[in-house]
Amino acid sequence: MAKKRRKTTKSHVKRLKMQQKKNPVSQKKYKEKLRIARRKDFFHRLWKVILAVCIALVALFLAGNLALYAKTGETLFSIAQEAKELVENSTEDDFKYAETTYVYSADGIKIAELAEDTDATFLTYDEIPADVVNAFVAVEDRTFWTNSGIDMKGIVRVCLNYVRTRGEVAEGASTITQQLARSAFLSNEKTMLRKIKEIFIARELTKNYSKEDIMTFYCNTCCFANGIYGVEDAANTCFGKSVDELTLSETAYLCAIPNRPEYYNPLSSPENALTRRDKILEDMEECGYITSAECEEAQAQSIEVAEPEEDDTFYNYETTYAINCAVRYLMKLDGFDFQYEFETDEEYETYNDEYDEYYAQAKHKLYTGGYEIYTTIDLEAQSELQEILDEELSFSDDLTDDGIYELQGALTVINNLTGKVVAIIGGRSQEDISNVYSLNRAYQGYAQPGSSFKPLVVYTPALNDGYTASSMLTNIDVTTAKESTSSEISSMSGSRMTLRSAVENSENGCAYWLFNQITPKVGLSYVTEMGFTRIVPDDYTLSASLGGLTYGVSTVEMANAYATLENHGEYTQTDCIEAIYDSDGDDIYEEPESKTVYDRSAADAMTDVLEGVLTSGTAKGAKWSSASDIAAAGKTGTTNDYKAGWFCGYTPYYTIAVWVGCDTPKTVSGLMGNTYPLYIWKAAMLYMTDGLPQEDFDLEISASSSSESSSYTEAEEDELSAEEETETEEADNSTETAEDGTAEETENTIDGTTGDTGTTINGADIPTTDSSAGSSGSTDASGTTDSSGSTDTSGTTNSAGSSGSAGSSGTTDSSDTGGSDSSGGSSTGGSADAGDSAQSGTAGTN
Repeated sequence: MAKKRRKTTKSHVKRLKMQQKKNPVSQKKYKEKLRIARRKDFFHRLWKVILAVCIALVALFLAGNLALYAKTGETLFSIAQEAKELVENSTEDDFKYAETTYVYSADGIKIAELAEDTDATFLTYDEIPADVVNAFVAVEDRTFWTNSGIDMKGIVRVCLNYVRTRGEVAEGASTITQQLARSAFLSNEKTMLRKIKEIFIARELTKNYSKEDIMTFYCNTCCFANGIYGVEDAANTCFGKSVDELTLSETAYLCAIPNRPEYYNPLSSPENALTRRDKILEDMEECGYITSAECEEAQAQSIEVAEPEEDDTFYNYETTYAINCAVRYLMKLDGFDFQYEFETDEEYETYNDEYDEYYAQAKHKLYTGGYEIYTTIDLEAQSELQEILDEELSFSDDLTDDGIYELQGALTVINNLTGKVVAIIGGRSQEDISNVYSLNRAYQGYAQPGSSFKPLVVYTPALNDGYTASSMLTNIDVTTAKESTSSEISSMSGSRMTLRSAVENSENGCAYWLFNQITPKVGLSYVTEMGFTRIVPDDYTLSASLGGLTYGVSTVEMANAYATLENHGEYTQTDCIEAIYDSDGDDIYEEPESKTVYDRSAADAMTDVLEGVLTSGTAKGAKWSSASDIAAAGKTGTTNDYKAGWFCGYTPYYTIAVWVGCDTPKTVSGLMGNTYPLYIWKAAMLYMTDGLPQEDFDLEISASSSSESSSYTEAEEDELSAEEETETEEADNSTETAEDGTAEETENTIDGTTGDTGTTINGADIPTTDSSAGSSGSTDASGTTDSSGSTDTSGTTNSAGSSGSAGSSGTTDSSDTGGSDSSGGSSTGGSADAGDSAQSGTAGTN
């Protein structure tokens, strides 16, 4: 049997005590040996701790590297090597912005050259005032002159914050050198990978450049809002003088802006930077750069910002939209998180502030980055459709104070096969007036959509939820419903009709009743899924079923949504970009991913119903089937008091959304969804489909969706049959000769309901109402007059103003609604940036 091994004691103190018991020595010798033993034990424990920490750090490093590689395909070693090569190969020119960007049409024709208005002024270190340098150091990076480009305490803080937020937040603690690394070599994406790259590049910058060089680059590349970069140009823009002529107070004010350029924007919000100016002055005093007396004197000085100069550079409609698409794509690459749903108005406003800030930075990058942008814009179609819109609206030549036509229109054309915009008209053209292009209403104009909104938020969602085209709906009195609870609305009485008939005749009561059944939250979720940018908390009411929105929608959004119906419910965010080549010749553009918004069965059933709008509904006056053998589907929309009209429709080939109205809402005689907007749509679609073969929609619909009676009860079948017989009899006996001598349907009667009546405007036969009137004669809440000749409240669109800010007042006819609607309509500005923020609706000059 093996002898059991005795366990040895590793503690020197314990072994000494055991020896003392066996072989005692004098107390003096024992204490000396005990002191030595304790020291040995201390260092032994310390070594074990150090070893454990080292092992833990190595394990953590390896685990972090593996996690980083798994998530990004990069390691710390590769990032470090990349940073080294990037900085070693850099020159002073990499910190200057100068390269021109070019925009091309679908056939390769150059349609625009994009560059900053003037070359940025680059100051040497000796030309930068000491107060500017000291202000930035005091407020941004007090250890700038001594650090290695990074702040270790700040990095630890970022890591802890990253862990605490489970990877959602990875920002902050950037030194001046890190900020330079980000602006010169990286994006603004708020991710840990970008932060790691920023750290490595900052360290390499410190190794390769002097602190004076880094400060020089920083002062010349800081963003001061409004597309202004560098302290010299910022001083000239804000104060009308050179940076070396600024007072201490003006210098501190200027240095406050780069922290949050759009929030501290001196031209739009000059008062916002005052608080940060005072902080910078206090920081400078704390660092010993200025005295207490100088600080107090500077804080007491008032700031007078110079009046901004108007930019008279305007691009045409196709170019402004292409710029907007490219800027938004660069924002995406920079990590901007586009948002379409908001819990509160404050959240919406905060988001728009951040959006504007990112937009300005991305636009500057576009204008100076030397890109080549290839678009899907068809210049021939662009020219022809511009002529069509101009011709259809030529009857009105009233002008605004700016000399621009008062009555305006806009349209967007999407190729259904590619999902791309191929033509976009943002307004009427006018010779010798360049600022006519200052506002592209097709994507910058937000208008109340009226009944054209119903298929998107009411009927297709209902079809998605199990309803069919044959489902029976109740055409309630909307005026009464607005004063009722949800449960009371559900039990309200009214004439009964199928979903198909309700859509074809644009019955407001049916849409209101059905929207109450599916709820506004569910209905509006479909359009926010499709990237509608201006749906706000106040829109989640039943009025949205009839197009009553706070701000409204654009023709690009509506065309994109209707194209989704044609594409069997598959949504792809549209743009007009084919490729974007950076200055190195690399194509950085990737097509957006598609997603299912509506089930195919629901989208196809909606298309089947919308075909009826053109054959027997509110748009039958277009006589599409007589003009083309290609299938078509669509929906009309009219806002209150005939202030705006819409027609959104599609064929298997193209989708076109048309809006007609005034920038400042006003009644336009004869304007409805089935008049001028429909005329423009028909002419535009005939041009786009000219020469294309006959094509029907590829629909997968159930028998119950295509048959009016398949899902009725016996009583419902009898009711519907009686209604159809009455309609047929009245239709057969109600014709009169129009001015051109053709017979036109003038009146249908369904249980006493007034239908389309014929009239002539500008020599054209049109119905005077957008649809059959509901039996209640009720008033809707959206701005539609499609049903019953009734009016609603939301008004419309695009109130042009000099400020260009988004508005929500619009025109509200409270007498029609009991004051219950918050719709309004003005969302555009008087002049618009070439790549203006379609998200926020703000407008500036281009």
